[in-house]
Amino acid sequence: MASLVALIVPAILMPALVTTELSTNAPLWDGGWNNTTTAVAPPPEPNRTYQDPTYYSVNYRIIGTIFQGIIFAVGVLGNIMVVIVVMRTRSMHTPTNCYLVSLSVADFMVLVASVPNEIISYYVLGDEWIWGRAGCALFIFLQYLGINASSLSITAFTVERYIAICLPMKAQTMCTVKRAKKIILGVWLFACSYCSPWLALTTTTAVYYKGHDNIETCTFALSRHHYRSYFFADIILFYVVPLLLSCVLYGLMARVLFQSNFNSKANGSTDSKKSSANSSSRVQYQRNRNEEDEEKDYEEDRLARAVQYRWRCSFE
Repeated sequence: MASLVALIVPAILMPALVTTELSTNAPLWDGGWNNTTTAVAPPPEPNRTYQDPTYYSVNYRIIGTIFQGIIFAVGVLGNIMVVIVVMRTRSMHTPTNCYLVSLSVADFMVLVASVPNEIISYYVLGDEWIWGRAGCALFIFLQYLGINASSLSITAFTVERYIAICLPMKAQTMCTVKRAKKIILGVWLFACSYCSPWLALTTTTAVYYKGHDNIETCTFALSRHHYRSYFFADIILFYVVPLLLSCVLYGLMARVLFQSNFNSKANGSTDSKKSSANSSSRVQYQRNRNEEDEEKDYEEDRLARAVQYRWRCSFE
């Protein structure tokens, strides 16, 4: 979730991007606002299109850095704590927590691969990339790997919950820690294999700004229309299918839980009626016993008085 927020915040703040024509050779961290020095621009070469330098506004930098910094700190700290607590607490070594650890690792990966670069982008030219060709491929690969592994981990967790709730007899043999570890390993291997083409599908290209040279940007290695099928498969495999599967399984789980709750209430009402009837029967039985005992005592007392009377008469 933290990684998702980290990717959304820049899109919200994007209108703050401003264009500033530089007449200086100011350092990057100065944002091009120091106009006291004279620029020493390289001579323009023919057949090149030079763009006006663009920087983010000061307000955008401050707000974006604060928001992204908070998201990064909370996300990284929270995900690391989840992993450490589950690993160190033996009683928490359950299939459910195994999937949560996988989800935390994926979320941590997305945060590390996206947020620092986003913060750096506030203080460089609009689309400047400072990590080179290898960094471009690696960071894009890690972002897609974390997002896809997160989606698959959530799906596996949902299936595990469905088995535990709807098929409790099979859950004892199917929902085990050993099996969960194997599933998580398969999830990450599949995600790595699926995302590995990004290591070759990204590259850096030179961009030319007035007053600057040797500027690179991280972009697609091929024409963008070649990526349509790849993105379409991405949406189907990691968004549409998991969403539909989760909706169906959670619907079945809700039905089972609702029926179980309804049956327990019905059984409780029947048991209370039976208990009330049994209690009434016991009270009536005890009442009859008391009446019988009273009659018996009365007869015994009357017989004793008759014997005493006859005994006295015999002596008289």
